Amino acid sequence: MPNILEFGLDGNFYAMDIHITREIVEFLPLTPIPRTPGYIAGMTNIRGEITTIIAISELIGATAGNTEPASQKFIIFMPGTARGENIGVMVDEVYSVIEVPEQAIEYTENRGEGTIKSFIKGIIRVSDDSGEKEGSRVSQRLVLYLDIEKLLSYLFEMASR
Repeated sequence: MPNILEFGLDGNFYAMDIHITREIVEFLPLTPIPRTPGYIAGMTNIRGEITTIIAISELIGATAGNTEPASQKFIIFMPGTARGENIGVMVDEVYSVIEVPEQAIEYTENRGEGTIKSFIKGIIRVSDDSGEKEGSRVSQRLVLYLDIEKLLSYLFEMASR
């Protein structure tokens, strides 16, 4: 069963593998980087390390949330995942780390290099059954399971061109 980190962008639910995550930090001021693509939100100093922050919503085609920047979070990746670089993504909210049974994941075929479809591993059905009474319906929400390692590889490939 994979352990995933569930987060939100513009009121929608997304997930990534937790093992690629180094830490989650509260919003910090960003310094824009001139002449970079729109998906580069900027850089910030996290405990003495300069870290590049990616606006993941730009990459996956999600609209920018109505979240105030100061309430956003940064998910910082393990250096091995980001080719030794200090890289993170900016999200509206981080919800939880959950263990997901394989049968709850509907894996997708990744088509179209560099498109949102190529960065989606699958769709996860998460049951919201907290406090439910016997016999009542359990609501489910759908969570897009992102392939962050593939997304980062694509970014590094684009940067080397």
